[in-house]
Amino acid sequence: MLREKGKQLSGLFFIGDTIGIIIAFIIAYCIRQSLSGTPLFHNPLSPLSAYINLLVLLIPIFWGAFFFLELYQPVRSNQPLKEIINVLKASTLVIFLFLAFAFSLKLGFVSRSFLFLFWLTTILVVSCIRAGLRGFLKLLHLKGYNYQTVLIVGCGEMAERVSHALKNHPELGFQIIGFIDEGIDEDSQQRLKSIGKIDELAEILHNQVIDEVVFAVPLERCAKMTDAIKLCEIEGVKVRIVADLFERTLAQAKADDLDGIPLISLETGPTQEMALVIKKWMDIVGAFFTLVFLSPLFLLIAMMIKIDSPGSIFFAQERIGQNGRRFKLLKFRSMQENAEQMRESLLNLSEVSGPVFKIKDDPRVTKIGRFLRKTSFDELPQFINVLKGEMSLVGPRPPLPDEVTQYKNWQRRRLSIKPGITCIWQVSGRSDVAFEKWMEMDMEYIDNWSLELDMKILMKTVLVVLHGKGSY
Repeated sequence: MLREKGKQLSGLFFIGDTIGIIIAFIIAYCIRQSLSGTPLFHNPLSPLSAYINLLVLLIPIFWGAFFFLELYQPVRSNQPLKEIINVLKASTLVIFLFLAFAFSLKLGFVSRSFLFLFWLTTILVVSCIRAGLRGFLKLLHLKGYNYQTVLIVGCGEMAERVSHALKNHPELGFQIIGFIDEGIDEDSQQRLKSIGKIDELAEILHNQVIDEVVFAVPLERCAKMTDAIKLCEIEGVKVRIVADLFERTLAQAKADDLDGIPLISLETGPTQEMALVIKKWMDIVGAFFTLVFLSPLFLLIAMMIKIDSPGSIFFAQERIGQNGRRFKLLKFRSMQENAEQMRESLLNLSEVSGPVFKIKDDPRVTKIGRFLRKTSFDELPQFINVLKGEMSLVGPRPPLPDEVTQYKNWQRRRLSIKPGITCIWQVSGRSDVAFEKWMEMDMEYIDNWSLELDMKILMKTVLVVLHGKGSY
């Protein structure tokens, strides 16, 4: 659990360290050059271009030293002083190695005073960047951003150990929603935040945002938890078990630990960490450049909407995102301003099965709205949702809250990943596909996710949009 988050943090530190080494190198060079001609330093340094070649050599040596001193190991404890000491050790090791290298190759132009300044600035800059990153992440989590909500099943010593370990690493962003268990005593109630019993798990999952459920119960009780574990598995909620005996059908099992506490993680969604990081950056970069590139089109559509009918340019509608998160999905308004109020009177006209509502010739759609829907231009503002982190470029479409209340348990698993602008459903007939088949397609996407699949869906989406097939 902490190891998984720690790897992401280590990747962030790797980038921060590299930037810090470059900044420290430039600062050291500027300081040493500014002191040239003084009684302390008589001779000027060689040109910066000569020293840049040294930097290219030094950076990989720093990486090796930082790895050797376990500065990129998964986080196990909060020991800032130990981290600073390891940065000092790594920097010292690099400078000594480089001195030996420079002596053997007779690199006479390298100033020893510069190396001393570089050693000092590296320790200061890298340590400050690492402390700043930790502080920034803590602040984000305290402000309610980029955190994972955790529900703990259990109320004994193991559950408290899990709680303590999570709270001991606030920079990783775990927020404990509460504890559930049978027969919790008064003493435990005073120490723990009890929010219900195990037979109320389904209701808790449906009414609260829960990213992970940790089963921290004695081994002899694990067999009694099978139904609860299956419920989480079916609905796509990540499960972690402080034990190694369980029954599963859909989820992939992965060994993990939490400050030395053995865990088994059950995940029904994508688990490739590096690929998921790339997907996240693809979303950010793709959404940003799409919004910039299409900004003239946005302006033109806004003018057409205003000319066509009175009302706002955008239509914001509450949708359900990953693990029950609610957000406002944005579209260009393609209907009359009072379309939501008219929806109840038109429910019996829906032309698709299941809890979704769609009408091919919806009387609420405006003239320009029909064009926007035919071309899918009405969906373009959702790139703003992607940039905000509420959606992805590719993923199951975000449902309405009242649709989710009608889902079967297995259908709720589509909420286990971030919703997207397009998915398999959009490139396989869109509104012409029956609801049950649509849900099966979303499960197919979740179970077979890869970056290659995302790229195929994006390319097919362009062709489908150009054809206009299945759009209402």
